[in-house]
Amino acid sequence: MRRVDGDRVILMTRMASFEENEGKEAIRICNYFRSDYVTLNVVKAIVSATLSFALMLGLYVYYNIDRLMQDIYTMDLIETGRKLVTTYVIFAGVFGIIAYVVYSFRYDGAKKKLNDYNYALRELLNMQETRNDE
Repeated sequence: MRRVDGDRVILMTRMASFEENEGKEAIRICNYFRSDYVTLNVVKAIVSATLSFALMLGLYVYYNIDRLMQDIYTMDLIETGRKLVTTYVIFAGVFGIIAYVVYSFRYDGAKKKLNDYNYALRELLNMQETRNDE
């Protein structure tokens, strides 16, 4: 009859917990190359920023339609368009930079977690080989 190895049980329990919880997300993230994962999520963030900007602009126009209609003939439309485009580029750029930083950190964290998990797997294998040699 074999005795239970407490260290192996603790390691296996920790590994099972990882697989059940954050391991699924880490594996999903690491199925991408780092550049692909970050780029995909930056593009998503910029698309979201564009939709948000358009929604905010639409709400602004909706609530200020009376004033805009009165000032439309005295307004410099080219300068207003430039300001609008500049504001959009800054808005989307900030979103893109924040997304780049966040998703880079997420990818690096997931990669580290998977490396720790792989190290634990090797450690478990070594424990098993040591036990079989006895």
